[in-house]
Amino acid sequence: MLTPVVTQISVNAATLLLAAEEGAEEGGGGITSSPIWPSGSEMFWGILSFTALYLLVRFVLLPPVQRIRNDRAATIQADKDAAALARSKVASASAEVEDQLAGVRAEAQAVIDEARGEAEAERQRLVGRAEREVNAMRELATTEIATEREEALASLRPQVADLAVGAASRVTGRSMQSSTVRSKVDEYLTNPSNSN
Repeated sequence: MLTPVVTQISVNAATLLLAAEEGAEEGGGGITSSPIWPSGSEMFWGILSFTALYLLVRFVLLPPVQRIRNDRAATIQADKDAAALARSKVASASAEVEDQLAGVRAEAQAVIDEARGEAEAERQRLVGRAEREVNAMRELATTEIATEREEALASLRPQVADLAVGAASRVTGRSMQSSTVRSKVDEYLTNPSNSN
């Protein structure tokens, strides 16, 4: 794209240079000799050197630089693609781990629920056994209390009968037969709810 422009500039410069040389030879109104303005041969060799340098850079030096730049861009793009692939793999692995964790959590919850059920069943069994033991102890204690009460009443009957006879004799002012009173007292002590 730039080559036709450079060629056109070179042709125009060469034409201008030739015109200046012809004018200087004729001594007419051409470009006069100046310390700043290069001479015709300097201008020719300058344009030729510039063109050669341009062509050297454009076709010899620039292609390796462009190839390195393109290779670097391709490497960067490959690295970006690899990073995107790694991100997607990490995301899928993370999803798999989450699925596995959810399964493990569900399994752990099932084990905990089963253990709770077993513990509750064991507790119910122990509570039932303890209640049965308490009831048996209560019945035994009730039987022992009734037996002890009977024994205490049996041992106190003669004394109570004597006290009752003495009290009745004092209240009535006469002497009572202790056998009649004793039989009534024994009857009352044996069955207090049936006495009149």
